[in-house]
Amino acid sequence: MLAPLATAGPMIVDAGTGRKLRLRGVNVSGMEYSDAPYAGMSPDELRQVVVDWRSNIVRIPFVQSLVLPGASSRDYVGELRTIVDWLAGFGAYTILDLQWLDRETVVGPGDNRVPPEPNHSSIACWDILAREFRGVPHVVFDLFNEPHGIPVKTWVDWAHVLAGAVRSVDESRQVMVGGLDWAYDLRDFSVSFPNVVYSTHVYRVKGKDWDDAFGDRAWDVPVFAGEFGGGDDDLAWGNKLLRYFDDREMGWTAWSWRDFPHLQHGGLATPFGNLVKQALL
Repeated sequence: MLAPLATAGPMIVDAGTGRKLRLRGVNVSGMEYSDAPYAGMSPDELRQVVVDWRSNIVRIPFVQSLVLPGASSRDYVGELRTIVDWLAGFGAYTILDLQWLDRETVVGPGDNRVPPEPNHSSIACWDILAREFRGVPHVVFDLFNEPHGIPVKTWVDWAHVLAGAVRSVDESRQVMVGGLDWAYDLRDFSVSFPNVVYSTHVYRVKGKDWDDAFGDRAWDVPVFAGEFGGGDDDLAWGNKLLRYFDDREMGWTAWSWRDFPHLQHGGLATPFGNLVKQALL
């Protein structure tokens, strides 16, 4: 059985023994947009992610609207639970990531559906998931994917409200909170509740100020790269970033097993995916 997670200084640890855990893996997207049961995921696919690629944590993005009652005849929460069970059976933790509020609302260019902040229904969403996974120690809740375009105080207030919804049901659940600027920037952002991991999303377009944006924070608090990825032209950048994560003993989940920029096609690693796979191995 996978151990419950806690934080100690800048580290994620086994809550029972205090042993330091370095959690690294990939994002398996699809549950936020696919109508197929389990977004077409199967135990065989997830076995490859965990057993063949040696991921010990997998981030699963989901859509809020299908968690809420009456939104669909599909047992969406039950599907999330099954995916979590499959991953745990192979020995991996799961991050459940609130990626979209719904599938319909376009909020930016390029058909972007990532909202700038949560809404009131996000509180109900996390209450439902906290109840569903109460007593299941191997799940981390990523409270909101990529806050952006809002004041720091607004996001700090939201983070406390969403964490409060979780902790009122499950007081020891580990949660993740991303920074601003699409979860990249952790400067000036702190929350006061315990057992929290700070998440950053790192892409080449964000620039090179890694120390200021998230790296310096990693000396003091747990910082986890919930997303990073690249294409064939990003290999040198990716190598440098992976070494940077190693220097700070940061965990990470690369983007994405199924979506652009792809880590694999048909089970075969892309060049960037091979960087990730070799780091995992």
